[in-house]
Amino acid sequence: MKKWFLVTAAAAAALAVSGCGSKDGKLDKGQVVASVDGDEITIFELNAEVQAAPTPAGTDRKLAEQLALQRIIERKILSKIAREQKLDKTPAFLIQQRRADELILTTMLRDKIAGGVAQPTEAEITQYQAAHPDRFAQRKIYSIDQIVFPAPSSADKFKQFAPLKTLDQLAAKLTADGTQFRRAPTQLDTAALPPEIAGKIAALPAAEMFILPTQQGLTANVITATTVQPVPADQAHALALNALRNERFSKAADAQLNERLKKARATVKYQPGYQAPPQMQGGTASPAASPAAQ
Repeated sequence: MKKWFLVTAAAAAALAVSGCGSKDGKLDKGQVVASVDGDEITIFELNAEVQAAPTPAGTDRKLAEQLALQRIIERKILSKIAREQKLDKTPAFLIQQRRADELILTTMLRDKIAGGVAQPTEAEITQYQAAHPDRFAQRKIYSIDQIVFPAPSSADKFKQFAPLKTLDQLAAKLTADGTQFRRAPTQLDTAALPPEIAGKIAALPAAEMFILPTQQGLTANVITATTVQPVPADQAHALALNALRNERFSKAADAQLNERLKKARATVKYQPGYQAPPQMQGGTASPAASPAAQ
């Protein structure tokens, strides 16, 4: 099963107005709360601005709206000045506009899928905790000796790591290849790992090296010590709830999108040197985000 990971929360404003459109795709008029040189600002736009920048608990709602409205007004004035200078015609603007549109649509697709997922019951949450002791009652904190290094540029180079059994061997190879890396002690919390990964790590022989992908590249790890720290009951409930939501969202997203993604990826043509890295070849994670991911 593929995993669905977080992109950004930048599309929150667009999502906030997703329910105020008419059937023909145009925005409803709505109550006008202000206008800037004839450009009207509606209550829908104001609500979107408030939701995009949440205020601290206890903040007066009317004050939050007033501050949000001033941000909209200033943004409209400055954007008009930018258009007068034809900045909206530059390649840089068009690239950023396309990226923003794609992020907003991706986030809205994610939320549409999430909206059809059934919420876990209390019995299911309790059952989930019992079925995954490594994340709850038997949660482990591993002390790790770790090497962080960039992913190899090809599948053949990636295979060269298979015979390596220790961090010293890996460090020697990276040094011989002229690859920069960082070695330092760290910690790994089984409560933050997918259950299947936590299970595989727990089953490893003592001092066995294992490699995990990260956004920074790859990490090679060896466990040097293990401490059992059960998750407090209140935190365990929230963790199990989010985990179940993530699993159900992932299954729903897989069912709805995987075939489309597979067919679309098969049509992608890369220029030399730009293909997916070895650890992502054969299918990559979609940028759609689980609603509970943080």
